[in-house]
Amino acid sequence: MIEIIVIVFGIICGMFAFVFISTQRLMPYVYCGAKISAWEARLLLESRMFEFADAAKVSNILAGLDDTGYRTYLTDIPRDEGIDIVAVERALNGHLSDSYRELLEAVPEKDKPTIVKLFKRIDLYNLKTVVAAIHNKVPKEKRLKEMLPSSIMPQGGLEMLATVGDFDALLEFLKGTEYFDAFSAALEKYKDEGLSILLSTLDKAYYSSLWSDVRGKKLWEDVLDKEGRPSFRKITRNIRETLAEMAQRPILKKIVGYEIDAVNIKTILRLKRDGAAPEEIMYPIILPSYELDEKTLMWMAEAKSVQDAVAGISHTNYGPILAKALPEFEATGSLFPLERALDEGWLKTCKWMSVAKIFSLAPVLMYIRLKESEVKNLRAIIRLKADRVEPEKIKETIVRVPRFEL
Repeated sequence: MIEIIVIVFGIICGMFAFVFISTQRLMPYVYCGAKISAWEARLLLESRMFEFADAAKVSNILAGLDDTGYRTYLTDIPRDEGIDIVAVERALNGHLSDSYRELLEAVPEKDKPTIVKLFKRIDLYNLKTVVAAIHNKVPKEKRLKEMLPSSIMPQGGLEMLATVGDFDALLEFLKGTEYFDAFSAALEKYKDEGLSILLSTLDKAYYSSLWSDVRGKKLWEDVLDKEGRPSFRKITRNIRETLAEMAQRPILKKIVGYEIDAVNIKTILRLKRDGAAPEEIMYPIILPSYELDEKTLMWMAEAKSVQDAVAGISHTNYGPILAKALPEFEATGSLFPLERALDEGWLKTCKWMSVAKIFSLAPVLMYIRLKESEVKNLRAIIRLKADRVEPEKIKETIVRVPRFEL
């Protein structure tokens, strides 16, 4: 009888402990999720984007943004004839950077390094901008205007990066980053292969580092002893943090994994269209990928055409997505329909995960993509409107948020 009571008491204590640990793990996401829901409600609807595409002039679009969070960023831009489109784009990018900075403050402390890593995509863009500027001998004073505001790099850091004189000095700037080794090796090939080898190397270095973190190599190493064996003491000491991180791992793998695959697909299709050799196509490919293994990627690289490359992944989740956009590619010769289809599929994945895993990082990742898509759409609409492109053509460029279906 006493043994039964002890067992029952032990089970009850275990259940309370499980509930306590689960509550401790989920509570930070409740606050974060509430903030994101409020921000998401303020995102521009797709119908609003179509209204902007139909607007008579850019000034009408800016007036239409006066009741949104963009207002304070656009206030100082004159709205007479000949609106400074570059200044408008800079204002939109500034809003995006501040939105990301605000989001980072709401993210649970233990997840901030992951989100910071994702935000480094903007720093990657700036780094590539400087590399291209050095190659093309763009004056230092003009470079900063072409760079994006960063939510994680101080303005002083951006200014320092913009004034780097040559590739040797840039290599010194990159010491201690994920780019250093790869960029150093790529400089050897730069003389023969040109700018593209440097840009693709930076892309690959960033995404490989991101993917390595997401796949959890560091998490496993953290619980090993000096002999490389699992340490019970380390596992016990960090059990709460370890369980929390392991809970996020499948979500990150699915969302970031889609991004890695999409980057690889876009790279292959672009180089395939340009007639590159298979070995040139495979150089910038991120390995290991997610759903697409190395053999499949090589098959795509060796395919005779873009259509054949797409057919080669018809058995994957990306096949049906690309197949719907293939007729538009064949009619126009532009890869944009295929790339837009991949982007919309990515948004759908983020949206699904944010609903299925509400008390997790999924809503954060979804909001990042939604906000980024909103700003990209606005930039494209305003730029095309300034170039007097027809409204129907502008609407074709808008990346849409797929509707959620149960």
